[in-house]
Amino acid sequence: MSMPKSTPGRGWRGYLLLLHPGPSLVCTTVTTVAGWSAWRQADPLDRPAGHWPVKLALGGAAMAFAQVSTGVLNDAFDAPWDRLYQQYKPIASGSVPRSHAWVIGVGCGGASLLCARAAGLRSLRLMQWGLGSGWSYSLGLSRTPLSFLPFASGLATVPLVGPAAMGVSLPSRGQVAALAAGLGLGLHLANGGPDIELDRLAGRRSLPVLLGVEGSRLASHLLLGSGALAVALGSPAPGRRWAWGGAGACSALVLADRMGSHPDRAGGGHPFVLPALAGGALALGWLLGRARAVAAA
Repeated sequence: MSMPKSTPGRGWRGYLLLLHPGPSLVCTTVTTVAGWSAWRQADPLDRPAGHWPVKLALGGAAMAFAQVSTGVLNDAFDAPWDRLYQQYKPIASGSVPRSHAWVIGVGCGGASLLCARAAGLRSLRLMQWGLGSGWSYSLGLSRTPLSFLPFASGLATVPLVGPAAMGVSLPSRGQVAALAAGLGLGLHLANGGPDIELDRLAGRRSLPVLLGVEGSRLASHLLLGSGALAVALGSPAPGRRWAWGGAGACSALVLADRMGSHPDRAGGGHPFVLPALAGGALALGWLLGRARAVAAA
């Protein structure tokens, strides 16, 4: 099968799209804010000595590299099917050689682990779990009914890596991890929704494909909405306005996604943007609310 030649401009755009900058930025922001929030909430006597901004930057960098690695390897693994059914993707369109994607994906994964190790053993262990979840999704599980497991387990580590890099614990980390896993499932359904028909043609049996277009959309919106309700009801009084603000923004974005048109991704649309922003707004509101509650105490 002949591949279209790439032009310099098209190639640069292809490499940018290959990095999946939007979701990577959202996850990196949540990781960084979680680290800062945990630092604010920790007893000053329990804070490790050292330059905490450097540790925070290392944790954020580790998450950024991990997210890029996961997305790039997913596109590299799926390239043979994408060339038949989803030619808009950078590798399938010929904008990026598949060999380049493998190098970028593996290289970013290694950089993620190096940054996490430089921040400390706790952050390295979490990043190994998160990156392992992402790679298992990208290198096969995304095509199976278990596609939601690595997506949810990987997202559960996003708010935990930052605090671990800072050497402090995130209060209510069990609740935060559960919330992140639930959001991860909702975002998995939102991300897979626009490609369901093409994925079915390619032989995928992922959870979105099994649920169908409307089933995936409804389940995604219910999970994100339930997360917003849980954050609004469970936020401490001093920082409640931040938590409610995040929950309100999440609800508004979910409603907009529910009522708006749903462009086909192959036509240049980006249906995953609103759900990703909704999840990010909810997480940031929760984390900022917790930090403000301690500051006001």
